[in-house]
Amino acid sequence: MNVSELIEREYNTKTTYNINPEVAKVETTVTKIFSYNPRRLSFTVVNLGDNNIVVAPDSGVTLTRGIFLVKNGGTMNMIWNEDFEMSCFEWYAIADTAACEIFAMEVMTL
Repeated sequence: MNVSELIEREYNTKTTYNINPEVAKVETTVTKIFSYNPRRLSFTVVNLGDNNIVVAPDSGVTLTRGIFLVKNGGTMNMIWNEDFEMSCFEWYAIADTAACEIFAMEVMTL
């Protein structure tokens, strides 16, 4: 039995995923990285850039308000059974001195 079958058997649902569903780069202005999605079970964001970024679950994110992801690999994960509705929220980010590439991935129910 593969993992997809195990998930369907355990949780009675099927899942799918998206990579960089909104953007692949965070700008020095507020940038939406995930739209609201009540089917989102989890997500991961990795800062691939040479500059720091800050993420938050609203458009009020600033360089001093949010979750700090260091340059070259800072990572954040959310999963529904630990973080509850936060995994479903809209998420925004801002880069400190120049735009930064990110890797963003979400897993959702079908």
